[in-house]
Amino acid sequence: MEAESRGVMRWTLGSAAIWFSAFAGISVAQAWASGVSPLEAWAPIGSISVVGGTVGGLIGPMTRGLFLRIRHR
Repeated sequence: MEAESRGVMRWTLGSAAIWFSAFAGISVAQAWASGVSPLEAWAPIGSISVVGGTVGGLIGPMTRGLFLRIRHR
């Protein structure tokens, strides 16, 4: 795999993991705040987390492109 492809893959996976974790954490905190055990609400938490991972996977390469564009100025 070329260095450029590895960089895009790293930013994609890293961003997906960060956003997945953030959405999962927020969902768990909302469950606790509403008085529901996160284990009882695992399906909505899981689906929201997958949405977060998808958003992160899409945002990662765009963020990388912006970062490189600004850095090369």
